[in-house]
Amino acid sequence: MSRRFLLLGAGFFAPATLASTVSQWLQADNPALLFSLLILVLAIGGGLLTLLFHHLEASSFNRLHAQLTLMPVAVALVRKKDGHLLYGNKPCRQLLGVRKLNDRYLYPDGLSSNMLCDFLRPFTGLKAFREVEEALPQSNGKVIPLVVSGQSIRCQWQPCWLLFIDLPRSRHGEQVKLENEQRIFQQVLNSLSELVYFKDKSGKLIGTNKAFDRFWRGRIDEGITEEQDIGPLGNTASHTWTTAPDGSSRLLETNCNLLIGDTGEAIGTLSISHDVTDWHEMQEVLKTEIEKREVTEQELAQRNTLLDTILSASRDPIALYNEHGVYVGCNEPFARSLGYTQQALLGKSSADVLEPDKLEIFRQTDLQVTQQGISVKLDDYVILDDGTPIWYEVLKSPYRDPTDGTTGVLMMARDVTERKMAEQQLADAIMELQELSFVDSLTKVANRRSFDEQLRKMWYSHIREQHPLTLILCDIDYFKAFNDNYGHQQGDFALREVAKVLRSVVKRETDEVARYGGEEFAFLLPNTSLEGGQVVAMEIHRALAEKGLTHRFSDIASTLTVSLGVATLTPKPNQDYGELVELADVALYRAKAAGRNCTMTMSEKEAG
Repeated sequence: MSRRFLLLGAGFFAPATLASTVSQWLQADNPALLFSLLILVLAIGGGLLTLLFHHLEASSFNRLHAQLTLMPVAVALVRKKDGHLLYGNKPCRQLLGVRKLNDRYLYPDGLSSNMLCDFLRPFTGLKAFREVEEALPQSNGKVIPLVVSGQSIRCQWQPCWLLFIDLPRSRHGEQVKLENEQRIFQQVLNSLSELVYFKDKSGKLIGTNKAFDRFWRGRIDEGITEEQDIGPLGNTASHTWTTAPDGSSRLLETNCNLLIGDTGEAIGTLSISHDVTDWHEMQEVLKTEIEKREVTEQELAQRNTLLDTILSASRDPIALYNEHGVYVGCNEPFARSLGYTQQALLGKSSADVLEPDKLEIFRQTDLQVTQQGISVKLDDYVILDDGTPIWYEVLKSPYRDPTDGTTGVLMMARDVTERKMAEQQLADAIMELQELSFVDSLTKVANRRSFDEQLRKMWYSHIREQHPLTLILCDIDYFKAFNDNYGHQQGDFALREVAKVLRSVVKRETDEVARYGGEEFAFLLPNTSLEGGQVVAMEIHRALAEKGLTHRFSDIASTLTVSLGVATLTPKPNQDYGELVELADVALYRAKAAGRNCTMTMSEKEAG
């Protein structure tokens, strides 16, 4: 027997020798040899099959990896048993914040293997699932709504989920809207003749307008002023001499303003520069001419002639008036802005030509200029005789008459109408964004944030006035069964229709209907008693029944119905508005316990 095993070992890789040896063994009548041969053949065959399966599995994963890498949507490969992340393509890493460390893939902060297992547990035993909505928590406290579809596969000898992740369709629309708003914002900036640039809070440049790019032509570092301390009003101004593209020296006045985010923190700075060289030179010339009046009367006459020439040549309004407000010099643009001719205005007092409210403002600034000897800048709005509205940026500077020593004011104005219009467009765009943040995107009624703000305001105003404040909480009956049987898309449609019905019930401008959360809505009724709240509740039931939204899976009716909880309080200084919400919530619970599709009330007396 040992000799035969030696022959087998010596000729293991020689097919002819192996075949001869096997043939000899088969002819032998020794059962032990035959059994050993069988074991050896099974071991060799098993090893070859293992190598073949491993090669096929690796080849299959490589092909799957190549396909997933090219997919434009976010795709993740997750192990079923423990939620371990095996793979995430580039869109997945961008959308969810998945990190790749060497050959490993790590979940972002706020997401773990256990959380994913909990999410996938309802689909155990299924081959696939489609478009399941889920929210991904972020480290900053916000959440990202997602739509997830899954396919059960085997990968690396283990059962896995192949997940396809995308944003809801409404978020795509919001993204397009945001891009359009950003494009409009950039167009507004590009329409300005001023040089505009803005930085993030770390001081990194994040954008410029076309005027800035044309002026500096690659000298970006020179065009960005050093950061200075921002004043208490959130802005600061600086003047810088520089060289224009044509080689001339220009004086730029740069106003730097803080950009404030929705939560009140500084998110960056916005800087606007405009060329004030001509204005500066004009001011310097005027100051020089005034000083020359001290030499001789002839020089005074010459300077006055030069001053008249400058005033006539300037397109910007310029005027001189003494400490009593009497105009002693002006050009035609200034006189026209007040509705006079140049000759008619000279010698008149500002009290004769200005409206009382504007006169008071001008007198306050004139006192600063004449008594403190400082320059004052302000904005002025004027409507010309032809109806044209104009915004002026006005600079008032002190001057002293060398002939008699009296003080006065030199006033120069610059037309900034285009800049003001651009600022107003920007303010309107910001206001629209703020209004959108208080409206529920699905139902188009006020959202929970707006409701909380209005409740807080109404509560304190009712404490002062000692009037009753009524709150109605409204819950759609058996809405989960509606969603489960008709689908979430039809459920969203039903929520929008219910919201339309609820809006139609509200008659007063001071009343508010808001989406309180999910299928719950809330009514705030100021200066309304409990009886008035019951009247509104009856109108809600009537209007919804008249609408007749089909709900075949409700246990109480064939159409959509609601349960209402009405609560009324006359707030006291030591009370919190949370007590009103609690009363309404108790009343709503009683309505549900009473069989739904009804109204229950809670008052101040019952609470006590």
